[in-house]
Formats: sequence, C-alpha cells, structure tokens
Amino acid sequence: MLIRELKLLNFRNYRTLNLSFTPHVNIFVGLNAQGKTNILEAVYLLAMGRSFRAAKDSDMITHDQEHSLVSGQVTTEATHTLELILRRNGPKQFRFNKKELPHSRFVGVFNVVLFTPDDLYLIKGSPAERRRFLDWEISQVNAGYRSLLLDYYKVLQHRNSLLKTIAFENQDPRMLEVWNQQLVELGSRLMAVRADMIHKLGILSRLMHRQISDGKEELALRYVPFFAGGEQGVSFDYQSIKDRFVEALASARAAEFRRGYSLVGPHRDDFQFLIDGLDVKVFGSQGQQRTAILACRLAELEYMKSETGSYPTILLDDVTSELDEERKYLLLKLLTKKIQTVITTTDISDFMPDVTEGAAVFQVSAGQIQERR
Repeated sequence: MLIRELKLLNFRNYRTLNLSFTPHVNIFVGLNAQGKTNILEAVYLLAMGRSFRAAKDSDMITHDQEHSLVSGQVTTEATHTLELILRRNGPKQFRFNKKELPHSRFVGVFNVVLFTPDDLYLIKGSPAERRRFLDWEISQVNAGYRSLLLDYYKVLQHRNSLLKTIAFENQDPRMLEVWNQQLVELGSRLMAVRADMIHKLGILSRLMHRQISDGKEELALRYVPFFAGGEQGVSFDYQSIKDRFVEALASARAAEFRRGYSLVGPHRDDFQFLIDGLDVKVFGSQGQQRTAILACRLAELEYMKSETGSYPTILLDDVTSELDEERKYLLLKLLTKKIQTVITTTDISDFMPDVTEGAAVFQVSAGQIQERR
C-alpha cells in the first residue's frame, strides 16, 4: 500500500498543501513545532479516520476556519482517492472516490503502522489503551471485526441501561436474558478474533525481538481475557470462550444487579508483554520495554502483510531520537528496503547515507514545505 499524494486545506498550520510522496523513503526535516508531525497525522487520518494526538476534531482545523479537508491519493490494488472533511461544529465526513462512506467502511482501505516516542503506553498504559490498540489494528485488516465490535458495544450499552433500571428501579431481571444471549454470542466471536491476532502477532514479535536483542531474551505476548486472571494454558477456541463467558455471567449476576453495569465481557480484556516469562510492565527496564515495543511494531508490518497481501505505510515520528545507534540502524534497515516510510526528524544526520540515498527529503518551516534537491 502506498500514499502517492496528499492535499490539505485549513489543516493545522497548513492553509493549503499539495505534496507528492516517493514509494520508498520520505523524510521531513525541521525544528520542533514547524508542522512535521502534522503531515503524519494527516496520513494517519486517511487510514484510521481519527487522530493519534488530537483530543477533538476541531483541534486539527486552522484556528480561524470552520472546516478542514484532508485528501489523499492511495494505491492498494488500484489507485483511489480518500477524503476526510473535518467540521468545527459538525461530524466528520468520509469519502472514497467521491462517494460518502461510514467510518467503519473507510477504515481499512489504506493501512498504516505508526511509531511514536509515546509508544510505551502499550506497556505502561491502561488495559483500555491496549484494547484500543487491538481493536484498531484488527479493524484495519478485518472489516467483519469492525462490524462485530460495533454490534457488541451496542448490546453492551442496552444491557447496561437495563442493569441500571434493575439496580435502581426494581425492573424485572428476566428481561436481561435476551441481552445476555447477544452479549455472549457477539463477545465470544470478538474474543476468538482477538486471541488469534495476539497469537499471530506474538509469533512475529518473538522473531523480531530475537533479531533486535541478538537472541539474548525471549519475548512473548499473552492474551488475558476478562475471565482468565493469572490463569495460563487457557483455550481460546470459540466454544471454550463461550462456555467460560456463560459461567462468568452467572457468577457476576448478583454483583451486576447491585452495581447496575456489566462486570464481564471483552470490554475488560487485556494482554501482556513478557520477556523470559516475566511481565515487562512490572519487571522490565525502560530499555527492555522500548525493545519489546519496537519488536511489536515491526511484527505489525508482517501481520498486516499476511492478512492483506500488502505492507502498510510506516509513519515514524522522531522515534530515532529514542533509540540507540544499533536499534536505530536495525529499524531503518528493516523498513526502508521494502516498505513506504514517512519519517520526521530534527536532524538529517541521524540517518546513515544508505537510508538517505534515493530518499525524498523535505524541509519544513512554519507550515511551508520545500523538497531538497
């Protein structure tokens, strides 16, 4: 997958911008707060339909404007135009070849993997952040999962509303059964997909980690469903998950009636990074944590390639500043030979000549971009 052209109107500090990318390495160089990361954010929007940094859509619109346009020409099996319109006082609008689409169908047309200095959240952050990572990564390669996820959360919302009336208004609890059946069915299917993704990503992450650590440590990813706790050796086929889900619902019944919300389900799942069998969040050094994240991100590339047949575009937001020379060189060596890469940096000298040779290098200053010749 490739992004060939990017057009911006009233986006961040870009009034207008027309930009062409090379299929290989694209490096944006400039001081901080000049607009380098805004380019990555715009490309990310075309893949995910949401920002990786803005709290509100209006934050991305130029301060004195009411709307913003992000448009990109992308090549998958064919070349398509993706457009996203942001409105200060209205919902986003998504278009594929000028035809309006819902967000759920927009995601997955064009895929990216993003590396940022903040990626440690995957280890240090909350279970909700790790669930979000799982859901967005799977959604890029599996349209059925996107629909399943939306359906599950609709059922969860209805069930929570009913539990609240049972808890505080003495509603008849027998009415809950229809929602229980849907919660178990949808939730079990969703969890089976998550477990399969973690299994595949774990194998790839382990192989990548061996290269980065020179085989000195062994990385593993462990799926931790809501019913497992610290239990190991859990089976994650659909029927086993469904049976455990039913048991967990029965056990939580009285507590849910008291509290008025759902206590069990995949909305409480998590996963762990383990090095030599130990939880990296608890026992790993910061260097080990960064290496585990790097291995996982590299594994994402191979996972997406295996699921879609194409590598995603890679977005690197100043990550070389966080890596030692050995890991920096390995990362760029792995990426730049076969995958479209978009990099931001404050210093072009961070990169070896074999990386910059043949790359498109752009100088960024106060929302103006000029390609170096």
